[in-house]
Amino acid sequence: SYVTADTFAWLADNGCNLVRIPVPYHVFGDESHESCIEYLDQALDWAAASHLDVLIDLHTVPGGQNGFDNGGVSGLCTWHLTSEQVARTLDILERLAFRYAGHEALRALEPMNEPASRRIFTQNMKRYGANHPNRVERSSPIPHSMLLHFYQLVYERLRPILGPDVALVFHDQFELNAWSHLMPASRYPNVWIDTHLYVGTIARGLHLHTLRTHVAIIRALKAHVALASRYHPVLVGEWSLSNNVRKLSSADDTTRNAIYRTLATAQLAAFDQSLGSCFWSLRNASHPSWSIEAAIGNGWLNL
Repeated sequence: SYVTADTFAWLADNGCNLVRIPVPYHVFGDESHESCIEYLDQALDWAAASHLDVLIDLHTVPGGQNGFDNGGVSGLCTWHLTSEQVARTLDILERLAFRYAGHEALRALEPMNEPASRRIFTQNMKRYGANHPNRVERSSPIPHSMLLHFYQLVYERLRPILGPDVALVFHDQFELNAWSHLMPASRYPNVWIDTHLYVGTIARGLHLHTLRTHVAIIRALKAHVALASRYHPVLVGEWSLSNNVRKLSSADDTTRNAIYRTLATAQLAAFDQSLGSCFWSLRNASHPSWSIEAAIGNGWLNL
């Protein structure tokens, strides 16, 4: 009941045209988890009924790929250490491709969310620690060369199944500028590079607290995306209105709404110069800056 056909209709009525749906590696079920594939079936059918496209995002992989809490176990990043886990991931992706190839709503498939570079893995371990020490003691960042090889294998396995029109979406490992000469479009047509840009996180890391500095960060990100778009179509696969503007906590409703509208308008202008973007996420009752329902409902975001 959290998401229904009416949810998809509401998104379409409010100007959305693509929905990025994160799914776990146990989407088909395994020895520890029930299957949730029937919900994904339903979601694609509901999307098609509302003339929405879908990007299926494999959000977790066996062994964990980043140490984020969104990887399933905080601190866990061991996916790349065994060939069995990599092979299992490829098999899951192949099953998804066979199941939805030809579905009118399928626009793109992303084989892995936010694989950790050394920089990101180090940050995550400081932030989250290891909630399950016995499981994460072997964790390490994913080498860039290994990730590139995996993406090439994904392309070779899935392109014949999906056909030429479904995009394969590869996350940039939070290193967008590293992909300018990798997987060139002449050899790998219809590949998108996914990058996740959270202005609030950047501003917090730089100890910047004004609306002006947030807008300056967005302008810098716009140039970053524009440069990368010379080589590949770029999708900003995650962004939000979460921010570090100190004035927001004491602002009245008028000022508060104006701040959110400024941040939303600036980010849309920055990110829509390439393929576009996906707001994270649909709904968050306690943190409206992370909710597209709240952002649209409050008049902060107009698509």
